Amino acid sequence: MPDPLSRTSASTAGFAEYIEKYSGNIYTLSRLLLGQGAEAEEAAVKSFTELYEPYLRTGCDAQSFSLQCYRECIRHCSLIAQGCKPRISACLSWEDQLVHALRYGLRLSLADIGLILRKNLPELKAQIRQMREQLAAHEAAQPASSLSVG
Repeated sequence: MPDPLSRTSASTAGFAEYIEKYSGNIYTLSRLLLGQGAEAEEAAVKSFTELYEPYLRTGCDAQSFSLQCYRECIRHCSLIAQGCKPRISACLSWEDQLVHALRYGLRLSLADIGLILRKNLPELKAQIRQMREQLAAHEAAQPASSLSVG
């Protein structure tokens, strides 16, 4: 008769490896979206906590786990962010902030971002183009600060 504990300990060890592999990016994403406070750490920890039981039941490969992890982090960050001010720019929607954090903060490929956010590449490229225009217009509207040394 197979030992059920050996399966659980092997699954736990696999989960620990995934945590080690992805915790840096997940924590960075939560910091980009929520800032450096306790909220970011809470979102990162909850992301892995929520995935533990499903992982033990079904297991998954590294790519599936990373997608689930990013999505879970985004879910927790969005719940926490509802009561906070935006981190990246007040002129960007939450969806644009996500894309900005994934693309320019984590430097993920468009293909990876598309998988995480479940968007096709043309739609994602259009969103990035619009987001850049919006940020440029917002910056242009800001008063220029002039520093002079005298």
